[in-house]
Amino acid sequence: MRGNGVRGNGLFGLLLAVSLPLGAASMFFEGARVIVDARRPPLENATFLVDNGRIVKIGKAGTLKAPAGARRIDLAGKTVIPALIDPHVHLGYQKGLSYAAANFTRENVIDQLNRDAYAGIAAVLSMGTDLGDFPFQIRAEQEAGKLGGALLFTAGRGMAAPNAGPGNAELKPSAYDLTTEDEARKAVREQVARKVAFIKVWVDDRNGAVKKTPPAIYRAIIDEAHKLHTRVVAHVYYLDDAKDLARAGADAFAHLVRDKEMDDESIALVQQHKILIMPNLGIAEARTHVDPAPWLDEPLFRDVTPAALVERIRAAYSGRTPASVEATQKTYRTMQRNVAKLVAAGANVGFGADSGAAPDYFHAFTTHRELQLMVEAGMTPAQALTAVTATSAAFLRLSDRGTLEAGKAADFVVLDGNPLADIAYTRKIYKVYLRGQEVNRTALRGAFQ
Repeated sequence: MRGNGVRGNGLFGLLLAVSLPLGAASMFFEGARVIVDARRPPLENATFLVDNGRIVKIGKAGTLKAPAGARRIDLAGKTVIPALIDPHVHLGYQKGLSYAAANFTRENVIDQLNRDAYAGIAAVLSMGTDLGDFPFQIRAEQEAGKLGGALLFTAGRGMAAPNAGPGNAELKPSAYDLTTEDEARKAVREQVARKVAFIKVWVDDRNGAVKKTPPAIYRAIIDEAHKLHTRVVAHVYYLDDAKDLARAGADAFAHLVRDKEMDDESIALVQQHKILIMPNLGIAEARTHVDPAPWLDEPLFRDVTPAALVERIRAAYSGRTPASVEATQKTYRTMQRNVAKLVAAGANVGFGADSGAAPDYFHAFTTHRELQLMVEAGMTPAQALTAVTATSAAFLRLSDRGTLEAGKAADFVVLDGNPLADIAYTRKIYKVYLRGQEVNRTALRGAFQ
């Protein structure tokens, strides 16, 4: 399995997302508040040196000197955070106003990885809906330093009972349709042979519309994956399924329990089995409003979202009924309470925006919006920022990302304000650096539109 190596400092053109050539001079950054690790107090008025794509030294002002020839960059008044990592997206299906499997092309996936890079996202995990060979080719090119954008991790093709995989018809062909334990084990072996980051399994009846993946099938998937040293992420909805998946050895839940509040037994099982929980609040929350949401006018949302799509999303609010919104609000309140319970219990709360899982739930901004919702559900800004940086890096086994320490990759975002005071500042981006090189956000923004 991948995850611990350096993934390259390649030359990036427009599609490759950065502006500085290899061999560029060392950079000495001065004057910023630096959140080295969101679990610790930030360094005020800090300095740090970047060379060859890595952080060489970091410390308070006056403790470091700029080496001869280094380019000095003044960041006074800014806040620097580790670049974000989103371990739950579905790339490639939306293109403009179209949401279809036909859009799942190399060009479209690279475009979305570049939108993520623009928004300060260093890596994403495409969660079980990848078709064909090219996602693995993109991964290999990034590892070789030939391709930029957010780093792509893939769970390949996910697994479920027939028709019980992804909820949207456009995504369903990506999943294995499994009817026997032998089929399940064979599917796992096929995906592990491709060196997927995780195995994805869906366990959900979609409100009674399909027959759920049976326990015997998902237990065979988990058992076979673990024999092959590969972790399993389970899509869950119901409390009872979450309990059994925990007992079966699932390593992560791609969603919260949503049918009811988690009880003491389920919380204890999550802790006992060290299961990472991705809240994935955004899709549900987006359906809780009758009137257009204020964030539709935010600059970052408009930068990374096609203009026609912005207007269609705005227009969609007019078709909502009070009854449908009330039902969604009820489910969403349950989700918020479950986040609060997990956090209070000290459970391993991770991150995942589920971008691209549904039509018009587009990429990049949704990662930042998810942070806001996690805070509104009861997490502190530091806890939410930890989830999307250090926790997500550990989950992907990216040992050189997630914090800004000497020796780690220079993946960081320069913000106009302090997200520990107001998490909305993650959306006020001044500059983005990935693999020690500045992302050419101006060029990318022009290409997006």
